[in-house]
This record gives sequence, structure tokens and C-alpha cells, in this order.
Amino acid sequence: METLKLSAPLTTREPVVLLDPRLPPGRYRVELVVASATGRSEVAVLFINVKE
Repeated sequence: METLKLSAPLTTREPVVLLDPRLPPGRYRVELVVASATGRSEVAVLFINVKE
């Protein structure tokens, strides 16, 4: 399983990713694009809130 890190693109075939445990508390914006042989999806935006 891949780990999502700040300001780093992530490419994976798995539908689940881990969040970097060293992320400081705050609100993070993640953009998801699904790519396949037939093209790319619209961008989906997800906000993640990390609490202490």
C-alpha cells in the first residue's frame, strides 16, 4: 500500500492509500484523478483534517 505525502504525486493501482503519520495537524486538500486506458476522470477533491 502506498503512503500519501505532502506535495508529492502518488500513482497506485490499489484503491486504498495510507496517510503519512508525520503530517502535522491541519487541513489538507487532496486531488484524485483516475486514469485508465480509456482516459482520465474529472478531478475529485477531498479534504482531510488531521487532529492531534
